[in-house]
Amino acid sequence: MDYRASIATSAPPDRAARAIRDDLEHWWSTRIERTPNGFTTRFNNSHATFTFDPDATALAFGWTCTDAHMIMEDVDDAAEWVGTQLIWSITPAGNGSQIELTHKGLTPALPCFDICQRGWQHFFEVSLRDHLNETTGAPNTT
Repeated sequence: MDYRASIATSAPPDRAARAIRDDLEHWWSTRIERTPNGFTTRFNNSHATFTFDPDATALAFGWTCTDAHMIMEDVDDAAEWVGTQLIWSITPAGNGSQIELTHKGLTPALPCFDICQRGWQHFFEVSLRDHLNETTGAPNTT
């Protein structure tokens, strides 16, 4: 089973979508290098590069990992994320929105699963939620 989680936010769906795509530095990592078709995020000596999937809509979009060098203790394959996808789905909910993130390919069979799941629990379930609810997100700064 792929990593999947959802958060509720007071942000309207269009603002939530813009913040996910445009505010990476405020909730994921302060070290983002953008290209016209994607971005690279860096953590210490690790990085992951994503391309934007072409079939995106305003509230449902995906990013495919095309390059990765993720240095993690007890994980031999630093490229485990290559080929995985981040799939975002945003729906209206009350006065805000519900956001679901699926990291397709990030399954318990991967050695990095526990570490990566904890990472998403922080960056998606806490940092992005806080950023969207107009408190301070907690992106990686190294």
